[in-house]
Amino acid sequence: MRIEGEESLVLRGALPRPASSVDFRMYLAGLLESVTGRGGTVVRFRPEDSRDLADLAARHDLLVVAAGRAELQDVFPRDPARSPFRTAPRILAGGLFQGIAPPDPPGMTMNMIPGVGEIHAPTFHSFGGRVTAVLIEAVPGMAFQTVTQPEHRVDPELFAKRVLDLVTTHAPSLRERIDDKEFGLTRPIDVMHGALVPTVRRGWAEMGEGHALAIGDAWIVNDPLTAQGANLGSAQAFQVAQALASHQGAYNADFCKTLSEQLWATAQPVVDWTNMFLGAPAPQVQSLLTVAAGDQRVADAFIANLDDPPAMWHSISRPEHTAAFIEAAQSTRSEQ
Repeated sequence: MRIEGEESLVLRGALPRPASSVDFRMYLAGLLESVTGRGGTVVRFRPEDSRDLADLAARHDLLVVAAGRAELQDVFPRDPARSPFRTAPRILAGGLFQGIAPPDPPGMTMNMIPGVGEIHAPTFHSFGGRVTAVLIEAVPGMAFQTVTQPEHRVDPELFAKRVLDLVTTHAPSLRERIDDKEFGLTRPIDVMHGALVPTVRRGWAEMGEGHALAIGDAWIVNDPLTAQGANLGSAQAFQVAQALASHQGAYNADFCKTLSEQLWATAQPVVDWTNMFLGAPAPQVQSLLTVAAGDQRVADAFIANLDDPPAMWHSISRPEHTAAFIEAAQSTRSEQ
């Protein structure tokens, strides 16, 4: 991780357990095959409006909705108390690239330029094997927005050139790993542009004769800055499965309301952590990163918290918590 400013900060931390980044177009297809292999039925369904969802809910004990777009806005309205953003804080552009050597040791890198944007570069498993995903998070109106233009959808070579120019200026350590002759998008379709407004919606709905529970992107849309979207959705899915298996009685409004609040206890640290990082660096976060850049024990403890959102949020939410986190990390024996 590299943070630019009056004085650049560079820190490297090790996760306590291996992590991976997998192309969802492959991963979700594999999950669907697993469902059918275990006797489940996969049905293609594209709701046109809330009436279609109501019909589906009426035919089942409970409808769990994990993804959706405009047709769900009436079903699960925005929760203003939990949704501080009304416009997108970042404009996003990304792609899968060949010609980038993985870092040593393998992992992901992040370059942060406060007030301008972020450059993420995780090693990624996709259809072509191991590649590098580069995601640009551009603060609207600032320098990074040059790579978020819509014409890149039809001109992938221009997009790759602008990404290379941006990396050359703002991510020198990533630039050093790029082979100019090999660099480019893995395929013309392996590119993404867009913007999203971080939003928390009402987590459940009564739908005529049935009920619907929202999880995943149907309930909470987080900016990918902290790379927690799929992780949070997965955690919610396991939590819902356990609740369904242990519940005695009807899956009614009381069940949905209670479970939704339990899910929020899991989700809130992720939402608060991500929203904090989208703004100007809080003083205690700046202090933590400064110490971590010079102390491997603190860097490793900070990076380990990427896999523990409640611990991460607690460690950065208040200055006294951050001071205690740093003290605890520095009291451990470094293995470096």
